[in-house]
Amino acid sequence: MDERGEPGFQAEGGLEQLDAVTAAVALGRRSRSRRLDEKAEAFLEKQGRLVDLQIEGLQAQHHLLVSRLRWGRFSDWMKALLQVLTVIIGGAIVLLVSAMAWQAHEAHGLAIDAFSVPPDLARTGLTGEVAASRFLDKLQALQLATAESDRPPQSYESDWGSDFKVEIPDTGLTFSEFDKLLRERLGSVSHVTGEITSVPGGMSLTARLGDAPPQTFTGPVTAYDALAQKSAEAVYGANQPYRYAEYLDGVGRSDEAFKVISNLAMTGPASERGWAYAKWAQMELNDRGDATAARSYASRGTGYGAGSDLNDHISMVNIDVWSGHEEADLAVSEVLETESQKRLPDTSEFFYQANKLLGRAWLDFVKPDYEASGADWLETARNIPAEHTAYGNISQLAPAMAATAYALGHDLPAASRAIVRAPPSDDAMPWEIAQGAFLALPRYWIAAEMGHWRFALQDAQKMNATLESGKAEKPIYNLMQRVWIWPLEALAFARYGDAADADALIQKTPLDCYLCVRVRGMIAAQQKDWPAADRWFASAVGQAPSLPLAYTEWSRTRLDRRDADGAIALLRVAGAKDPRDADVPELWGEALLLKADPKTAASKFEEADGLAPNWGRNHLKWAEALDRLGRSQSARDQLRTAAALALTAEERSELTAQRY
Repeated sequence: MDERGEPGFQAEGGLEQLDAVTAAVALGRRSRSRRLDEKAEAFLEKQGRLVDLQIEGLQAQHHLLVSRLRWGRFSDWMKALLQVLTVIIGGAIVLLVSAMAWQAHEAHGLAIDAFSVPPDLARTGLTGEVAASRFLDKLQALQLATAESDRPPQSYESDWGSDFKVEIPDTGLTFSEFDKLLRERLGSVSHVTGEITSVPGGMSLTARLGDAPPQTFTGPVTAYDALAQKSAEAVYGANQPYRYAEYLDGVGRSDEAFKVISNLAMTGPASERGWAYAKWAQMELNDRGDATAARSYASRGTGYGAGSDLNDHISMVNIDVWSGHEEADLAVSEVLETESQKRLPDTSEFFYQANKLLGRAWLDFVKPDYEASGADWLETARNIPAEHTAYGNISQLAPAMAATAYALGHDLPAASRAIVRAPPSDDAMPWEIAQGAFLALPRYWIAAEMGHWRFALQDAQKMNATLESGKAEKPIYNLMQRVWIWPLEALAFARYGDAADADALIQKTPLDCYLCVRVRGMIAAQQKDWPAADRWFASAVGQAPSLPLAYTEWSRTRLDRRDADGAIALLRVAGAKDPRDADVPELWGEALLLKADPKTAASKFEEADGLAPNWGRNHLKWAEALDRLGRSQSARDQLRTAAALALTAEERSELTAQRY
């Protein structure tokens, strides 16, 4: 045992024995380990090959799985895309059908079905489609003739719009047939059917629009177009009576037009009656020259709608102008100018654009504010195209009105520029003036401003001759002579020194005409019949108390009598009524010169210059006031200005006398 009491080896030989045993064990282990290693290596090799096979399998499975996954994803995307496309296509179809349904609901048009035609006529070339097409041509011509209307299409009780066509039925349910079906079911498409039959000696044509009673027209086989015209007019008149009346009136068939428009006004639907009464009033005035009847119908037409009320007020202005009732004209013109600035849904765009300019230009002319009116008329000429003829040829008539306004406002340079664009006073001009009720006579007033009354008389006589020769065909010319041309002609006679002709002509004018009574006063003053002048001007003031013209003209007669205080009293009233009238301060200045008050007179002439800077007489009188104040240089400046402007012969003599 060792020192710890455990068995142990002997010191001697123990190590050798241990080494031997250890070596034997090691050799045994090595031998077994080799065998084990060989087995393990074989096993591991097999396992390696198995793993390789598994890896190869897994790789193959991976590629297959990835491929399947990719295809599955593509398939899913395709399914989703197909579903989306299905939804989109379905939605598009729904939207398309909805849009077609809405368009069909809003559709207004006229469809001409192929006419029924006997075989013997069809063989000559007059087939059902040809007959319908030629009938359609007639209807379209009627529609085109009334295209420039005051009314928009939606304001008519029955409107076809502009969609006119001949429909030939298709076989099967095509897209066009589906669209047609929708329009038939949901829209307001009117259908015309027709039939042609053979009768002894010719043919008969019957056209029907909806359930309206048809009319049949008979004539020779060679007269189909004439029959189609009559039949188209019958259909148009039954369905579009307002436009048909406009067409008849435009082609000179006034008796037929009166029958259509009066029936529509008295028995038509409410949406048509206001317009019909306005049209009836205009026709009574223009075609019959009956202002009393026209005023009655225009009054009856108010209250049916804003657009038709505006048109009735236009008729009233025309009636008042050609009756000489300027106070009533002013009152309606003020209402009309306010109304015309509003965009009304039941009037056409052109009607609105034209009347918002015309209403202001005319009101400024009536007030009168001649400088503003001249500018308004020139703006009207610039903004209303020449091709629009619904209100006459405004592009030419407006410059004539501008020149008239400028001449009346003592601005001859502006009048001369405007008249270049105005037409000559030819045979067409009076009818344009009649329809617009525009008192355009610029050459007369330019000559009058210059004191050339012989030329003014010639211009008035030329217009009178045209009215005289045309009044049998256009009875409104009678009214135009009585309240417009005859008074101006009489005034020119009086100023030219022909008192007898002036008296004879003015006696033919009515006593309720504002211009006529004023001219009577001026003629009496020319003859120095002061009581008669006072009487006539007092009558004029009574007829139109809101207007300044009679007051200023009356004040001139007071100055002729050297009644400065009487003139100033009248001018004070006139100035309160129209602060834009340059005549008021100018005449007031002349009255103050009579009262030996040149200082205040000079201030009045300066005020007048602000309103009419191109008025030669005002500068002449202003120079006189400045000279009396001892302001010689300023007086000479005013005389030079006056010398460059229009002056009458009498004023030229005064200019020469004042030069120093």
